[in-house]
Amino acid sequence: MVKTETSPSMSGNKRSPLLDASQSEFCEIGNENVRLLAPAGSGKTLSLLHRCKTLAELAKEKKPKFLVFTFTRAARDELRDRLRSNPSFAEIAPLVTITTLNAWGFKQLKSEYPRLKLLSDKKDRYFTIQNMLRPVWMNHEPIKVLLDDSRKSSRYGEVLWDLIDLMKSMGFRHDTLASFNNCMKQVNFLADCGMHNQLDGLLKHLYDLEIIKDKADWRQVYENFVPFWKEVCEQLGRSATFTLDDQKYWPRIMIEEQLKKKAFITGAPRYNYVFVDEFQDINPLDLALLKAIVGINKALVTIVGDDDQAIYEWRGATPDFILDPDKYLNGHFLSHILSTNYRSPLNIVKISQNLILHNSRRVKKEVKAACSDKAQITVHRFSSVGVAISSTAELVSELLRKGDCENIALISRKRSQLIPYQIIFAGKNMPFYAAEDLQVLLSHAFTEMKDMLVVHAKSATGNFFSNDAVADILKLCDKVKRYPLSKQDREDLRRYLYTEQPTDLQAATLALGRYPGKIKTITGGGYVFADAIARLISAKSVSESIRAVSEHFEGLQKDYGKSIEDIFYTDPPFLYLAEFAERYGNDFSTFYKDIEKAIATLARVPPADEEPDDNAEWKRSLHLMTALRAKGKEFDTVIVLDANAGVWPNKLATTENDLEQERRLFYVAITRARRQLHFVVNDSILSESVNPAPYFAEMGLPIPVTAIK
Repeated sequence: MVKTETSPSMSGNKRSPLLDASQSEFCEIGNENVRLLAPAGSGKTLSLLHRCKTLAELAKEKKPKFLVFTFTRAARDELRDRLRSNPSFAEIAPLVTITTLNAWGFKQLKSEYPRLKLLSDKKDRYFTIQNMLRPVWMNHEPIKVLLDDSRKSSRYGEVLWDLIDLMKSMGFRHDTLASFNNCMKQVNFLADCGMHNQLDGLLKHLYDLEIIKDKADWRQVYENFVPFWKEVCEQLGRSATFTLDDQKYWPRIMIEEQLKKKAFITGAPRYNYVFVDEFQDINPLDLALLKAIVGINKALVTIVGDDDQAIYEWRGATPDFILDPDKYLNGHFLSHILSTNYRSPLNIVKISQNLILHNSRRVKKEVKAACSDKAQITVHRFSSVGVAISSTAELVSELLRKGDCENIALISRKRSQLIPYQIIFAGKNMPFYAAEDLQVLLSHAFTEMKDMLVVHAKSATGNFFSNDAVADILKLCDKVKRYPLSKQDREDLRRYLYTEQPTDLQAATLALGRYPGKIKTITGGGYVFADAIARLISAKSVSESIRAVSEHFEGLQKDYGKSIEDIFYTDPPFLYLAEFAERYGNDFSTFYKDIEKAIATLARVPPADEEPDDNAEWKRSLHLMTALRAKGKEFDTVIVLDANAGVWPNKLATTENDLEQERRLFYVAITRARRQLHFVVNDSILSESVNPAPYFAEMGLPIPVTAIK
């Protein structure tokens, strides 16, 4: 691991009056590889540009060139604006290139393939997999079974695209997997980096798709999936057709091949220094490309980030890369830490440091607040989620009415926690911002849930045998497991149900329970499917129905996949809606009306990984987001929802690495606050007693003695 060292400074350099002592020390480090650890609100952006300026001033003859990589376009634009608008950087502005890895890689691809096609939306990907790639998957039976069924090809096609790109982002190269041992070399590398969740997620997806029969057998992955993946990569390359991940994948291959020939960049095109912002967020593909860029330029590298904010393990990132750059970037790094937080008040800095000290997989830091002001920190204890939702909505209304704060963020661990608030705020005509993929009411899964509740309503009335009962039971069967029935399973089950002639859904469910054949390779699987459906149709209230859908129908979890946002992809999506719906009793009609009103008023904004400043919705005062989306943002008031054990940390986090990842998420959430920080704690969730999050004891914050009812 990298040790924190005293940084040798450049003699005679005058400190900028804009920098504090720690920032100046970083800027004055000489020609070395450097790791800058920059905790939340420590002013890393300004420090990064001043280091470029200092290195340029140090050069006695030819001025060096700088290549600066940011993690998002928003960060890129902010850095460019500071470079161009600040007169003190005028001399170095022509020497500094600021870009993202994707944008830089696309430029390299464009020079190699001038007429390339970028697959940037679902329609393009679907057309490509059904046409250009058809000759490939037709020769691979496990894949052919998935894509040759027009009823499911769109969904399976999108899942396969995710897996194709996942292999790339995990650092595999299609042209180096000539043997199983080569494949396992990369698997073992990823395991050594602590990326067990990502590896297990890939295996589970392939198992659920029935591409492999054993979800722990990498030999089956190599034999059943890797050949398909290799041929897809080759066909896309020949056709100059690329995915977004290919913007990094193919340049990585191109440069690594140049390095084998020792074809280094020289002269004017060469960059002397490479800077990488948010280094804790890079995945294995990013790492491989960065190593290649640094190597081909024979450049010195400065990595900037915060291991305590390493929360993107869902996209293949790991804290190991920033914790041990000597190992992963093959060079010696000096380490420097920015120690002052300029964003958060004194007491928020204190509790956040108390919290993160409980992680062992980190670099120790002594962070202090720049000001002595204190924020308002309040823990609200409620008897149930239902009471918490109503009270929190009232708190938000009051804060906005008073004008005490310019903006408010409700931060959750899971998207499902945001659904009731979307309904309440939309119903009250309170404008809020949430990226579209966080607006669960607009998701396909939510539409499917509503359709299932309609089927539930139909089950209350019996009818003479018709196609409806069979069609409804098959529709529900498609949602019990993560992926729909196979064509063969569906046909076998349909024939069986027709012979049974059920008169209604209840009778069809009983018949399904007696089904002697296999479903999803499960002998007697009819009972498993019938049990899930029976729980839905026997539900008496809106809340019970939603809970049954959420807990027993995995097919609605597809909008919550690991590849989208989280290392814990098993997220029953509507449990919080179920508790909220208790107020409706068995009044399905009113529930439906309120839902439709909420959907009609939701802002439909592009799903993006960033929010540009000129986006009108982003400028709204009220923001709903997960902790994963809160990183890099700051708000006057932050309200952390459902700060209970099982939510924070997630109940699926069991290993020490998982628990430290969860603590980092909570750390990110609370360090977004500038003036007020509120915690919402429940005594019960879905009628089950729950404890406060263990983080309160770690932070030194007391819980109120009594709960509001």
